[in-house]
Amino acid sequence: MKAEADRKILDSYLGAGVKRETTDSSLLISSSRYLNNPQIRDIIATWLLRKNGPDFPVEADHTLGLSTAMAQVNPAHETAALMEEERKINPAFDAWLKEGFISTYTNDDFHKYAPGTVGGIISKQIKERGFDIQLGLDLNNFDPSNAYDYWRVRSRQTHDFEHIITGGQFNSLGEIPVIFGRTVNEATHLSPALASRLAAYTMFAGLRMISRSLLHYPETWPMAMRLLEQGIRVGRESPPFWFFRWEEVFHLTPAEARVHFGMPEAEEIECFREASIFREDPEMMALAAE
Repeated sequence: MKAEADRKILDSYLGAGVKRETTDSSLLISSSRYLNNPQIRDIIATWLLRKNGPDFPVEADHTLGLSTAMAQVNPAHETAALMEEERKINPAFDAWLKEGFISTYTNDDFHKYAPGTVGGIISKQIKERGFDIQLGLDLNNFDPSNAYDYWRVRSRQTHDFEHIITGGQFNSLGEIPVIFGRTVNEATHLSPALASRLAAYTMFAGLRMISRSLLHYPETWPMAMRLLEQGIRVGRESPPFWFFRWEEVFHLTPAEARVHFGMPEAEEIECFREASIFREDPEMMALAAE
């Protein structure tokens, strides 16, 4: 009872000045375009609160429709307009978009690189885990002159390499430094409005790892925080990730690649054991116990 009384006192203090608005609408309505979207409300609740399991793997979250719902709430033409505004004040960004460089490598191109190099690490993922380095992209007749389409293509092309330089292993928890490294890097080098729009989807992709770790897998929580800290530091202290020409570092070790790009030192954070717990993956758990 004392806890309830204390809660009421605190609520009264925190709620001072609150003015409840009324509406004639028969539907939920908010000043937030995101909260007004029922799909986003439902999917975000699932993303942030659900437990994991082999019946619906972590990566399958992306099939639940959040990307489509976000695109409805944040129309592409609005993001494109923000990019055009950025080009006026950010000459380097404008020059990068004008160049429109697209990588043309295929899976087979990586098998010539030595183990432990950037190219060799990618080759190992291709061989052992069936990675498609282009993530299913069909670049035939792709037109890079559409700035927003170009941004999305390059972000997909470079994601796996960002695992390597941010120190995120190729597992579910290893996505934490990659996602937060990227979103913090965007916030560091782009105007706030554009960085916010570009990160709206990926931010939730990272937060779902954080919330599920805390709520359901407390044994993994310290590791999740360590991964988060490294991602934020690397993202903030690095040049814009999108400028990196990965073909230049395939033959280099991750440490050498960071030096080449002017990034801070970082380590690959070993989190296989925690990732196996987080995924509730019996096969991974057995390997982690060996």
